[in-house]
Amino acid sequence: MINISREIAPILNSRDVIKDLSRMVKKIRSKKINLDFKDVKFVSRSAAHELLILKEKLSIQKDIKFVNLNLEVENMIRLVASNRAVSKKEKIDFKVEKISIYDLCPNM
Repeated sequence: MINISREIAPILNSRDVIKDLSRMVKKIRSKKINLDFKDVKFVSRSAAHELLILKEKLSIQKDIKFVNLNLEVENMIRLVASNRAVSKKEKIDFKVEKISIYDLCPNM
């Protein structure tokens, strides 16, 4: 178990902070690692994104779990995770058709 607040910081506001955590996690020999967010007050969008990337990259070697998240931290991680789930490659085919206002309102 890694106590994030004690080992890293109670406010995670950058990707660099998570990269420090990543180095720490990689050194641990255990296959199961709990990242304890007790007393973590804030996680920025970029830090949450980097946390999810860390978990994804190491998922083959390690089972990483986020534990003791407060509601704000949990919501940020969920928001970023849901945004990552939507494919950025899918483009919506949107064609604008020019029409006259008189076509929309024939009685004008």
